[in-house]
Amino acid sequence: MDLLKPSREDVILDVGAGTGVIANKVSTSCDETFALEPNPDRVDYMHRKFPEVKSFVGAAENIQFPESYFTKIYAMNSFHHFENQDQAVSEFERILKPGGLVLVSEITAKSVISKIEKSLSKLNFQNLESLQKKFELAGFETAQLERTKQGYFLLFQKV
Repeated sequence: MDLLKPSREDVILDVGAGTGVIANKVSTSCDETFALEPNPDRVDYMHRKFPEVKSFVGAAENIQFPESYFTKIYAMNSFHHFENQDQAVSEFERILKPGGLVLVSEITAKSVISKIEKSLSKLNFQNLESLQKKFELAGFETAQLERTKQGYFLLFQKV
């Protein structure tokens, strides 16, 4: 929340929202919070549990919103699940307003959590440098970096 700094006038999208816990927290500071999640059961759960969050089924590679719609986007430990990460970054660039922010939190491929997740499904973990490069090639600047024990937070700004 400290890096995202949600405010009332923001229109924010949570990509890979899971059960919507973070989107619900963001919605207390923001009038318009959307949650994109590919699992229909999780979206149904969010509709019941967090009705103030506008949740919908979809994939990061094809986000059904017009250009320059959001002021902020975040993906909390979900980027490694995206099937086509380059297309997802391109979609982020398309739907984000100029000057808008993207916050990505990821775990490293060497973390205990990632090893468990990799055993369950096909995932594509990016190291910090390769993720930065993907966003920079799409027209973003790295605004802030924070390392954690299990991974990192990267904040990008659309140029």
